[in-house]
Amino acid sequence: MIAAVAKKAKESSTAPLANLNKATDAMHAMLVARADALTGYLEGSAEEAELAALTDVIEAYESQRWPEGKIVGGKG
Repeated sequence: MIAAVAKKAKESSTAPLANLNKATDAMHAMLVARADALTGYLEGSAEEAELAALTDVIEAYESQRWPEGKIVGGKG
């Protein structure tokens, strides 16, 4: 999926920021899906450490992508 988004982004130079957002949003979705899969593991496990790292990355991305805490055109 990321490769397809990246290819479309490369092909269209008319809206580079919109294309970048598509690619980064796709990566965000993949990270969130992985984080969801890691919930519920035991304290101190490698999975818990991975989840903590992913959470930091996801929160950092979201604060930059949606600084007002809202998605443009979203319901919130």
